[in-house]
Amino acid sequence: MMGLVLGAFVLASCGPSASERAQEHVRQGTALVSEAKYEAAVTELQKAVELNKDSLEGYTQLGNAYRGLKQYDKAIEAYRAAKKVDRYVTRPHIENAKALVEMGQIDPAIDALNHVIELDSKNLEAMLLLGRVSLMPRPLPEGGIGVPRASLERAELNLESAVGIAPDKVTAYHELALVQEQLGKKEPARASWAKVRELAAGKPDQAKLAAEATQALDRLKR
Repeated sequence: MMGLVLGAFVLASCGPSASERAQEHVRQGTALVSEAKYEAAVTELQKAVELNKDSLEGYTQLGNAYRGLKQYDKAIEAYRAAKKVDRYVTRPHIENAKALVEMGQIDPAIDALNHVIELDSKNLEAMLLLGRVSLMPRPLPEGGIGVPRASLERAELNLESAVGIAPDKVTAYHELALVQEQLGKKEPARASWAKVRELAAGKPDQAKLAAEATQALDRLKR
């Protein structure tokens, strides 16, 4: 009898740990998020964070699942939990910024992305997203709706850094060109659009960018 009990104990002790089971739930939940099966993903990812309270990836993906369901309060709460695990990891901050954009909270999203760049000065994803978000109209302090010039100028600086980091990244030049044109910087915008056309030339998947660049260059001749 004692041998049976000992054998059962040995078998149990050889099973997966809580951390390993949590990671399996994270894997399954992440796959479900990518398939837009958000409710099922929430179930898996809640199990993950219950098993491992320090699962930064689990909390982040749980936030993404809630965001897919447009349950933004819960998404923000999940991202906050992920940031508490390690505030220096940029992924939860980026995903949190995306949620804020969807909620129409443009200035807080910009603050979140600026923080990412403070944490990682070469984070290309954050730089490009910041460029797009900075162009979004929002309520102005003096009244009305528009895009503050200071926001555009900060975005231009980050996008100039982005093209320095990734000189062959056509989307970086595209975002930079849009910002420069909105700032009224005709010559720099023309140079950036020319680079977009050059990098997109002959690439079927970038034909739309090439056409947009050609239209912009024609427009800037006037």
